[in-house]
Amino acid sequence: MMAAFEGVKVTVPTLFMAGDHHMVIAFPGAAEHLANTKHSVPLLRDIQMLPGWGHWTQQERPTEVNAAMIEFLRSLPI
Repeated sequence: MMAAFEGVKVTVPTLFMAGDHHMVIAFPGAAEHLANTKHSVPLLRDIQMLPGWGHWTQQERPTEVNAAMIEFLRSLPI
């Protein structure tokens, strides 16, 4: 079902945020995958690893997540 998306790139400005305590971040190869994200997401603006946060970053620290999102959105051209 995903064959049609093989090699397709995300072509919009992007911000990636994740908690460093999220279990997926600890998976083998996750660090390398994140380091190579720019290959498939060429307009990736930033990767923010949030110390001490888990899976539900927006519920755990809504003020910080909202501030980062507002800063990202303000950086976009109108």
